Amino acid sequence: MKNQNFYMRVLCLVVIIGAVLFYNSRTQEKEYQTQNEELTKRVDALENQQQEILTALQENFDAQEKAKAESEKQKAEAAKSAENADSAENTDSAENTDSAENADSTENADNTETATSTDTADQVYKDGTYTGDGQGFGGNIQVQITIADDTLTDIQVVSAEKEDSAYLSQGKAVIDRILEAQSTDVDTVSGATFSSTGILMAVEDALGKAENQ
Repeated sequence: MKNQNFYMRVLCLVVIIGAVLFYNSRTQEKEYQTQNEELTKRVDALENQQQEILTALQENFDAQEKAKAESEKQKAEAAKSAENADSAENTDSAENTDSAENADSTENADNTETATSTDTADQVYKDGTYTGDGQGFGGNIQVQITIADDTLTDIQVVSAEKEDSAYLSQGKAVIDRILEAQSTDVDTVSGATFSSTGILMAVEDALGKAENQ
């Protein structure tokens, strides 16, 4: 009987210890689960906060880049407007100056042509200074030639208001060819074909006026 009571007490003690251990394990499991949930929430919150910071930084960077681009665009437009205004002013001034100079040159050329022309029967051309016109790249080109003893001694471009300055400058190389050959039967200038052709036509026109008929 005593042994039976002893075994019963031992069995009860084992059951109680088992219940306590089971309770503690369940409690610890819940605590671990709660801690994990809290950690997960904190991690999620940190990730969201980090994403918000990155988004704000990106938006700020985009805004700065946009403002910088707008500023550069405005500066470029302002510079372009100023450049166009200066170019228009310079063009008007140059056109007025060229027109006045060309008028004086034409008048002087006509006067010189009348004053210096001679009539020698045995010469192909009359001595003197003559003007001629030809069609260039942008418009009329007028030249002034000087003849002495049937020799073409000088050729000057006196008017080319609408001609492109770059093409005209390059096309003037044909003048040396004409003077060297003493003829307009020379090649035009590559890269300035129209301008050099206009000069050739103008020289031919002037030579026609200088012919001793």
